[in-house]
Amino acid sequence: FPNVMKWLAEAARLAAQADSEPDNAVAANTHRIAAGLRARGVDPAAALRAGQTRLFSSEAGRYGTGLNDATLATDSWSGTADGDRKLADLYLARMQHAYGPDERDWGRTGAGALADLNLYAEHLRGTQGAVLSRTSNLYGMLTTDDPFQYLGGIAAAVRHLDGQAPELYISNLRGSGAGRVEPAAQFLAKELATRQFHPGYIRGLMAEGYAGTLQVLDATNNFWGWTAVAREIVRHDQWQEMAEVYVRDKHRLGLKDWFERENPHALAQTIERMLEAARQGYWQTDAATVDELKRRWRELSARFDVRSDNAAFGRYVGAGYGLRSAAAQPARSKPAPAAHSQSTPAVDHPIAAPPRPAVQGLKLERQAAPAPAAVRVVEALASVLVLALAMTGGAWRARRHLPIAAPVFQGLNRASA
Repeated sequence: FPNVMKWLAEAARLAAQADSEPDNAVAANTHRIAAGLRARGVDPAAALRAGQTRLFSSEAGRYGTGLNDATLATDSWSGTADGDRKLADLYLARMQHAYGPDERDWGRTGAGALADLNLYAEHLRGTQGAVLSRTSNLYGMLTTDDPFQYLGGIAAAVRHLDGQAPELYISNLRGSGAGRVEPAAQFLAKELATRQFHPGYIRGLMAEGYAGTLQVLDATNNFWGWTAVAREIVRHDQWQEMAEVYVRDKHRLGLKDWFERENPHALAQTIERMLEAARQGYWQTDAATVDELKRRWRELSARFDVRSDNAAFGRYVGAGYGLRSAAAQPARSKPAPAAHSQSTPAVDHPIAAPPRPAVQGLKLERQAAPAPAAVRVVEALASVLVLALAMTGGAWRARRHLPIAAPVFQGLNRASA
């Protein structure tokens, strides 16, 4: 929406120039950024434009922060500190493309004296709060990965830059009235209680069969995304409730049979996400819960050939990763449909190929292609005419055949062409 971005950039420029207004944080931050850039040798006009810039996004032609895939790649970092740094660096690198007051500079990062400076990071320093609006009951914080990518991405970046994450808020514009601003932690807790953990909502997912299992998996992955980038708004008991509801079937809905019938891979990946949260230290739970989740994952792996591309998870779950030492512990497991793929790590020991099942069915034999319908009609007409010629006199056939046969063949030729 470049037309919208143009007006927003102009609004930021006008606010930055309103120096006479008291407590104008936009103007104050503009002067702070511009002064710092001038001290680095940046041209004063360019430094002012950089200070007035308030819109940052992906480069032109690209969408997303990269956090949707990176948060799932839990084998690529170890612990919260390493995860914080890598996720924040990725977010800041992807989102540093500026869309400021001069459209000629749109989509650029630093150049010249700004080459080693992430302007977006400089603007984010000192951020105390960040806001995301929700206007529809259809979309919440767990229905897609966008909320944690963007609002959560700001939290991850500011925590990395300042050592402390900002307060996160949801501007709740659902329904009539002027709306209200709620803490993101409160908004998320209500969504979990009324959707993911509510038996009525889960029954609705179960009625959708296979598609419903993917909704469970997507919500769990997005909940993990929030945990990875903004753990301040996620509680340990919420992860515990996730296990109670979907693995232990707290509401006695028959979820075990439903998952195994419709899509056991989705349940296995949901359990994998829970175990990764525990392994990385984001979820503090008791050893009995972890052991139960591990056993359930190994059971699904043995019965349904579930596989995981995460070597660290394979070692953690004790599935004999890289070895098929027992029938109940297949080494690798393929991801369920609609899940995010990750790179395949090297395996020290090859996996023995399973025996080939007997193949039953009909063998397909190559057949001659049937003649086009128009050609078959022509051939039939030709046979009839030949027979008619054989039954009548030669002179009579010569007088009658051509005027009648030629138009018939011409018409067929035109139709087939």
